[in-house]
Amino acid sequence: MPLFVTESVYTFVEYKRELLAVNKRFNIDSSTRAALVISIGVFMIAFVSGRYQVALDGFFIALGLFPLVWILVYFYKSIALSLNAEKSYDESMEESVVKFKLFSDYIEINGHHYHEKGDTPKALKFTYSDFDEIIETKNNFYLITPAAAKMTFFLVKENCSDELIDFVQALVDACELQYE
Repeated sequence: MPLFVTESVYTFVEYKRELLAVNKRFNIDSSTRAALVISIGVFMIAFVSGRYQVALDGFFIALGLFPLVWILVYFYKSIALSLNAEKSYDESMEESVVKFKLFSDYIEINGHHYHEKGDTPKALKFTYSDFDEIIETKNNFYLITPAAAKMTFFLVKENCSDELIDFVQALVDACELQYE
């Protein structure tokens, strides 16, 4: 018998939230790399000049460029992702309901869009350790499977009891400890 039962309705708004939440770390990492490369490049150009004052000025310019480039790249990637969401959204999944049954050591997920057309839907079953990552946002929890299957499931917090939210938050904490 499940400890908790909840469901989520798949909509464009939820899809967009999912894309932004799941790709946030990638956007942060790529923004940091771009800012570092440009800042180091500016400093190296100034350093190669051979003059101490130019190298010192280059260092301070590089320090100032880092946050500026980081912010520009991060927002560019976030806006591009948001704009591409409309192109990649599968309208056939609109308003489909995904049901979740949470047990002490595994979860069953049932939704018609996770199966081939014509197949009889069967619940997908995952142990909590099967998830690569569990992300908590203000509105949802995102349960992400490893890269091979790369499926993301979301639990809408407003559809969850306080006890279920506590249960999933404990999973988030355990997942963070497992992958740090």
